[in-house]
Amino acid sequence: MKVRRWLGDTMARRFGLTILLAIAATLLMNGLFVALAGVWGRPSFEKSGLLDAAAATVRITEAQPPGIRAALASSAGTGAYSVIWSVEPPVDPSEHLQTVYMRGVTAFRRVLDDPSRTIIFFNSDMPEVRSSERMQDLLRNGLRFFTSVRLTDGTWLTFTASQRSWGISMPLRYILIGLFAGLSTIIFATAAACATAAPVERLAAGVRRFGANPRAPALPLQGPAELRETISAFNNMQAQIRRFVEDRTMMLAAISHDLRTPLTRMRLRGEFIDDPVQQRKLFQDVEEMQSMVDSALAFFRDDAGHEQATSFDLAELLKTIIDNYGDQGIEIAYSGPDHARWSGRPQALRRVFVNLLENAIKHAALPSITLRVTQRGAEVTVRDRGPGIDDDKLDQVFLPFRRLSKARQPSTGGMGLGLTSARSIVRAHGGDITLQNHASGGLQAVIVLPPSAA
Repeated sequence: MKVRRWLGDTMARRFGLTILLAIAATLLMNGLFVALAGVWGRPSFEKSGLLDAAAATVRITEAQPPGIRAALASSAGTGAYSVIWSVEPPVDPSEHLQTVYMRGVTAFRRVLDDPSRTIIFFNSDMPEVRSSERMQDLLRNGLRFFTSVRLTDGTWLTFTASQRSWGISMPLRYILIGLFAGLSTIIFATAAACATAAPVERLAAGVRRFGANPRAPALPLQGPAELRETISAFNNMQAQIRRFVEDRTMMLAAISHDLRTPLTRMRLRGEFIDDPVQQRKLFQDVEEMQSMVDSALAFFRDDAGHEQATSFDLAELLKTIIDNYGDQGIEIAYSGPDHARWSGRPQALRRVFVNLLENAIKHAALPSITLRVTQRGAEVTVRDRGPGIDDDKLDQVFLPFRRLSKARQPSTGGMGLGLTSARSIVRAHGGDITLQNHASGGLQAVIVLPPSAA
């Protein structure tokens, strides 16, 4: 079972494939380097076989009389290098030249089996080489790389090459292999991490969206098996919570609706009460209960959220509301852009703005609306110039049936569900609404809608 589970689309399998692909990519890039990098992909100078051939030439030359060494050296050259015999070295064998390429000197001495042999490596880019008079003819012939070996009789044998025929050194090759391995590992690990993280990020976004909107759509089953199981469990939990809330909402709506019938009977029976004082008190209680029922039903209708989201102009919606109040002789100031495209439920948001403006007009004066659109979303501020609310009660007014007036009478307006419904609508759009006391006086309601709703 564990083997079968590992062979499936699991996180363990993805991590294992990432490691295998990184190793395969390293081998592939190393092979491509050797095949396509030209001279750089060839074996290093110490591994190229040039030292063995040069050592053989040194031994043969030393075994011959000086009279024929020049001709012998000329004939000993190959396509990769040429050989020159001379009484004096092409350049003075300074300590710098003897140690500038110590790894090659050591390797050459080991092949010659002579640890004290004087050997110098140099090239045409060195200042002391360019300034040597004995080197001018060689440089004019286009020669670039030189190795001079002092023979046992004090004469010199110089191996020259016009172009490089050997690859990079082994330490540098190891560095490149390490870079290939690191680069391929980073590439495949990043790709695997992104492929694994994307469903996790969608799950996190879905959880946040569900917290703001219980009717958010289910998440797609994507990613490794373990993550798909988690997403499936979350989708099931979301569906159960949504059904639970809908069932309770329908039940409460049905109860509120059914209360209308006994309230009507109470009003009819109140007509037969002879005491006018008791009759008036009964009718007041019935009207208050009727207002509570009507408010509850309106809240449940808003919470049902049957309106489909659509693209609309948020700025035009606000200005239309302001114009409607203007027709009633109520002036409301507007500040913001002329147009702001948004996506959401325009009629539901209209009820939010109207509810806030009604509260501002009813309890204060001189309301105003400000719209700000940024990369972080849209912010609508409804402000009045009234007395404000105590700071410790700013959040309490969003609770159902919570009003700050002393008497909950229909004449005072509403039963304390307007702000509750407004917050529910705004949060269903993925935003939030808060109340704040303005520093210059008055109360302001700030509605924030995220870019995801746009």
